[in-house]
Amino acid sequence: MTQHPFRRFLVIFLGFNALLALVVWGTLGWYTSHGDAISVPALRGLSLEDAQRELEDRGLRFMVVDSVYAEGLDPSAVVLSDPDSGFQVKSGRTVYLTLNLSDLPSMPVPDLTDLSLRKATMDLTNKGFVVGQLIMKPDLAHQVVLGGQHKGREVRTGQMLPKGSVIDLLVGFNNSDSLVEVPNLTGLTLDEARIFLAESSLSLGSVHYLGTVGDSSQALIVRQRPMAGGNGSQVRALDFVDLWLAD
Repeated sequence: MTQHPFRRFLVIFLGFNALLALVVWGTLGWYTSHGDAISVPALRGLSLEDAQRELEDRGLRFMVVDSVYAEGLDPSAVVLSDPDSGFQVKSGRTVYLTLNLSDLPSMPVPDLTDLSLRKATMDLTNKGFVVGQLIMKPDLAHQVVLGGQHKGREVRTGQMLPKGSVIDLLVGFNNSDSLVEVPNLTGLTLDEARIFLAESSLSLGSVHYLGTVGDSSQALIVRQRPMAGGNGSQVRALDFVDLWLAD
């Protein structure tokens, strides 16, 4: 019995489409398995050469797109990657890198003279400097900043110093025998604690980090000595307060 031409055409058409669907499905499966997801490695802190090796070993490419300053990392070390570590990507994907500046940026020293301890400390911190020791000098201007020093030398307003430089403060003090309350520093960052200590006429003692700390600027105080409140919460002005911090 002769098959109707339309039915024969329909059978051929459906068969062809089924075959095409199988080919596409198989090709797609091959392509997908060919591009198995790759986890971007942890690159922060690595040198550019080590980061390149890590990426190329995984079949990934890289491009340096920016540079910033990150305290605690070596010059030219990787600060950020885009996509970030752990992100799943396809083979051949370009990972964009941000590197640490080779040279520390310099900042102008703010005017410190005649400021309160809190104001001077905050101004220095906001500029990226670190407040060092409080050098008390007999003066009627109690707890007023008389000037600053860097590595034992007087600093001038507007003087350019590398970001992160430690600046000691010369502070007027007219009663070194007075007793002061120890503030509660728990839960503060180290920079915040410096402000409270300076305002309380106390000095920063030893600093300890518990466990692995990724970013010291974000670590929080979990213990202090002497403790705030209770017996011994009053100490002599200029005494040291030791701190313990953790992530």
